[in-house]
Amino acid sequence: MNLILMFFTTFFIQLIIAVEMNIIAPLAPYLAKYFNIRDSSVLLFNIGFSLVGLLVPFLGAFADKYGKKRSIIISLVFFVSGAIISGFSKYPILFAIGRVFIGIGYFSLSGSCLSYLSEFVPYESRGKASGLLRVAFGAAILFSPLYATNLIAKFDSLISVYLPLAIVGMVTLVLMLRLPETKKNKKVQVEIKELISMLRKPVNFKSLLIAFLFLSTPLLLMSFLGIYLSNNYGFNQLTIGYAYTIIAIGTMLGVVIAFMFTDRIGKERLTRLSYSLVFCALILLIFLNNPYLIIGSMIFMSMGLDAGWTAYQTLLSELEPKKRGIFMSLLYTTNAVAVTIYSLLGPLLYNLGGYKLLIGVAIMTNFIGLIMLYSMSLEDIIANKNQTL
Repeated sequence: MNLILMFFTTFFIQLIIAVEMNIIAPLAPYLAKYFNIRDSSVLLFNIGFSLVGLLVPFLGAFADKYGKKRSIIISLVFFVSGAIISGFSKYPILFAIGRVFIGIGYFSLSGSCLSYLSEFVPYESRGKASGLLRVAFGAAILFSPLYATNLIAKFDSLISVYLPLAIVGMVTLVLMLRLPETKKNKKVQVEIKELISMLRKPVNFKSLLIAFLFLSTPLLLMSFLGIYLSNNYGFNQLTIGYAYTIIAIGTMLGVVIAFMFTDRIGKERLTRLSYSLVFCALILLIFLNNPYLIIGSMIFMSMGLDAGWTAYQTLLSELEPKKRGIFMSLLYTTNAVAVTIYSLLGPLLYNLGGYKLLIGVAIMTNFIGLIMLYSMSLEDIIANKNQTL
């Protein structure tokens, strides 16, 4: 078993899917002009992308039943196909179709990569494995705005952005063929009754609801930041890219913190501390009107978001150990539902009350999520389950 090749391959898979996910917001002003649509409507390109995420439980069951390696390979094919379609698109509908294919790859791969590594890395060290994937995610957030905006400024073409992602996807596809397959469980089946039964467990439902509430902050605030800076402070496309990159410094710090301390101080404790920091940053944002102070405050917000999410998803990876693939796919289905709902609400809220209203909604959802998070101990529940097993 070549762990180095395994980590290398999953790292670059996480990198390319995260880059694509994080170039839409910085490129929102350009996409609006390119496709001749309203700037606040650019977020609607995420609808088809996210709706296919509702299929993730079935993809997770496929991974458990036929092997996670096979699932990753199929998902990469979808991602590469979508990247090529989106890159060559000249019409918004074609671009949206390409992002549907990318969405199938993104939501499946987001859960499958960690589930795949979890089969070979023990729970005690899994925080480092999850942290490594978040390093890729953090690097994508850090460099993707400059990557996309500089290529657009130089070539004025979407293919210049999407073709490199497709090429890297093909390389990882070849590398996956050299990696071992996970154990297969032919008895695994995804039925609506089974999903409902899993969701009816109070701990499972609360855990996923907490994730949904915390996702409001990046999906609302980061998605509209470029439009806000452009419309209110006159930032151009390249300057917007720099703003996103500066904020991503916090993301990298959060990922490093999670990588170093998730297993040391405890996954649940780090989650609570990190999202408490996010809440404090949101409170500060509501009073700020200077763009540079806003960007500075969002550095701390992004640090808390990524440290918290890394620790939290690692914690949830052990909540249903016998059906880990299905439950982790439910987490990313929750992600898909959140993207869909906030993508629909985002333009309405932004047109109604501007960026401040989005901040207010994020404060409310984070407050509720924190209350729920502090009201139960997932680590104790997991410890009791492990004793029973």
